[in-house]
Amino acid sequence: MEKMSAATNIILYVFLAILTINIYTVECSSRSSYETVKRIRFYVQDISGGNNATVWRVAQSNLSDTIPSSFGTTSVTDTLLTAAPELDSEVVGRIQGVVAFTDMNQTAITVLVNLVFTNGKYNGSTLTIVGRNALNEDVREVSVVAGTGVFRLARGYALTRTYAVHHQNYTVNQFDVVVLVPRGI
Repeated sequence: MEKMSAATNIILYVFLAILTINIYTVECSSRSSYETVKRIRFYVQDISGGNNATVWRVAQSNLSDTIPSSFGTTSVTDTLLTAAPELDSEVVGRIQGVVAFTDMNQTAITVLVNLVFTNGKYNGSTLTIVGRNALNEDVREVSVVAGTGVFRLARGYALTRTYAVHHQNYTVNQFDVVVLVPRGI
């Protein structure tokens, strides 16, 4: 009787191992067959002063102007997204949201922004970005956590870098976005 129990146990373990491998294989192949990767590059035209400002300071702490990191400074933005780094290039949308300096020691911001596409093949769609953006780093990474329209159920990341600083109030940032979205959306 014990030999049958041992044999039964071995068969049961082999069956469970095969089942586990099959489930894992189905999950892996499902991801690749039901999702597609979209890669997008655009430029953010940040203008933080003057008559045409697109970034506005709305709050600050008692420390904002006394420590180098600007801790506590909070701004709202409604800034152009363009297809090329030049200000007069094709407009593909806007970046709208809140940015706040949230590190007392480094110049780093926490971003909560929506990329609102108003032109081209992504017209009417959005992507939501949330994360820490350490401004002194050459390349920064933030999370893409959601989307609408062709980006419904999107997730991914954006690599940002300062492309050009034209003067104190005008900076161009390059965004390279990689998102996974379900096929057919």
